[in-house]
Amino acid sequence: MTMQATLATARPKVKKRPLPKPLHDGETMSLETFLEFKAEDGFKYEWNNGLLESNLYAMKTSELLVVARLQEAFRETLAGRSGGLLMAETKVVFPSRTRGRIPDLAFFTREQLIAAHKGENPIPTFIIELVSQTDRFKYYDEKLEEYFSVGVQTVWLMDREKKRIWVFDSPKTAKICTGDDVCSAAPAIADFTITPNELFG
Repeated sequence: MTMQATLATARPKVKKRPLPKPLHDGETMSLETFLEFKAEDGFKYEWNNGLLESNLYAMKTSELLVVARLQEAFRETLAGRSGGLLMAETKVVFPSRTRGRIPDLAFFTREQLIAAHKGENPIPTFIIELVSQTDRFKYYDEKLEEYFSVGVQTVWLMDREKKRIWVFDSPKTAKICTGDDVCSAAPAIADFTITPNELFG
């Protein structure tokens, strides 16, 4: 018997704790209630034609530094200096009013913020999603199709663990950025650029 096999046999078996489950997944809810809804279980809930769906955890504290770096870079852009915001986990209602998504980060112009204040549901032109190895990429395929169908112009999928960014300007066209590759948010924000090393370093 090898040393590795011996150690494996001698190691005490530890029962894995079951992963927590979202408490509100599948619940029926009106759009108006969803817009005011705040989950208490640490999961992110999106809205699909009257039903709550949970596929992901809400943003983790380990991701806050990356978010701060993104927002710092955004503030240097013309959009940032003109009163636009790169907002975290803001509910986005599609024009059909049958779908409510919560991107990790979404860009709204000053004019869109004023429209939202008046009760409108503006669509951001730039969206960032923070992904991990446990996420289902089919889920993001669906989101990409939906985002671009309602007017989003640029989407970044960011993998902090692999220090990689996928830059989409359509659901089927992506540039993969690593190291010192420059990621651009054009055409949504022409002067917003950053490299994975600057973001994840």
